Amino acid sequence: MSGVHPPAGAFLPLTLSEIRSTPTAGHRPELGPLTDRAWAAERAAEDSWHALLGDCACARRGQFPDRLRLLSEAAGEYAGGAWWRGRGSTYRDRVAAFEHWVAEALAEGDGEEFAEACAGYDAALAHAMASVRDRVDS
Repeated sequence: MSGVHPPAGAFLPLTLSEIRSTPTAGHRPELGPLTDRAWAAERAAEDSWHALLGDCACARRGQFPDRLRLLSEAAGEYAGGAWWRGRGSTYRDRVAAFEHWVAEALAEGDGEEFAEACAGYDAALAHAMASVRDRVDS
């Protein structure tokens, strides 16, 4: 069935791309936990998408919001807690708003809202990570 199985990185492509493109040498924070949580969130998104397509209210569908929360926490640790809660709070708040929207879309079983919320979350988190990279580079 064509189109049912999204390609790897279909839900968080910008975030995963940002992680892959971030050099790890020198004074950069450790990417390991962030990478692991991003891929775990990606897999949970795929499970949720399949559950939505099948109109299934199974437990797999509910794991994605938890994985996003863990990914957001890892991003905050990567960014540095003081920055994430201070100057980066605009990014953090935007990420949190999309995280909430994803959970609502899943609870309602709305695939279109889910896709839009995932895209928004991905863009917000990737933007935050790029800002962290730019801050570390300067």
